[in-house]
Amino acid sequence: MAMAQEIRKPMIHFYAAPQVDRRILREVELGMEEEGIPWKLSQDTEGRALDLAWEAARNSNLEVGIGADARELILHYNKLEQEKPLFRISLQAGPVQARALGANAARLVKKLPLKDLDGR
Repeated sequence: MAMAQEIRKPMIHFYAAPQVDRRILREVELGMEEEGIPWKLSQDTEGRALDLAWEAARNSNLEVGIGADARELILHYNKLEQEKPLFRISLQAGPVQARALGANAARLVKKLPLKDLDGR
C-alpha cells in the first residue's frame, strides 16, 4: 500500500465564517459530540452559509456538511441539490436549535430519525 495516499478520517465538515459567534458554533459541536460523530471545524472561510454547507458536504467523506455565516446555519447532504439544503435556521434561533442541528448532522450519518429543531 502506498503511503502517499492520504487517509482521511470519516468526519462531518463544518465551515463557518470568522464573524460567527463561537458560542453558537460550540452548541452545534456539542450536538454532534452527543451523537458520537467526529467533526472538523474550519472558521477561516468566507461566503454564504449555503455555499459553505454545500462545500463542506462535498468535502466530507460522510457526505454531511454544516455552514454558518453571520445570518444562518445550514445543514447539507451531498445527495441533495445545492440550493435545497436539509435544514436552515437563523443564527437568532438560539442554542437549543443550534445543538439540534448538530445532532441532526450526526444522526444523518448514523441513519437515525432526525430531531425537531425546537429541541424535541
